[in-house]
Amino acid sequence: MSRINLDAVEITDFLESHRTGVICLGRENDGYGVPLSYMYREEDSSIYFRMGYAPGSQKRKFLDATEQATFVVYDQTGEGWTSVVAEGELQVLTESNIDSAVEEATKKLDIPYFEVHDRPVDDLEFNVVRLRVTKLNGIAEGHDGT
Repeated sequence: MSRINLDAVEITDFLESHRTGVICLGRENDGYGVPLSYMYREEDSSIYFRMGYAPGSQKRKFLDATEQATFVVYDQTGEGWTSVVAEGELQVLTESNIDSAVEEATKKLDIPYFEVHDRPVDDLEFNVVRLRVTKLNGIAEGHDGT
């Protein structure tokens, strides 16, 4: 099976054509991964998430403890696998430091509240979280017909 590295244009096209991935967070010696909807903005090398937290949320505890996070977007087709791995610093955005276009776009992210949280949306706290990408790699495997 062949394996190729994606170039910057292919990585951007892949990230812009997909909507979900898995964010990997860490605290002490524990890891925590959770699937999330996202929005990628090439112009500021960032991935944005709209995260919801229930009281006592594990996700929030790990988010607060994580300095460097990894986010993985992947897909399998009849030709093979493609994946992009982004690494970087997380930042919880507030009204004072969020771009209005980002805020509006993240409100439209597909978040299945009733399936994931199984509680009224009013019980959840929401934040826009930015992954400021410092490292971005993509690979495609088996895409040459082998």
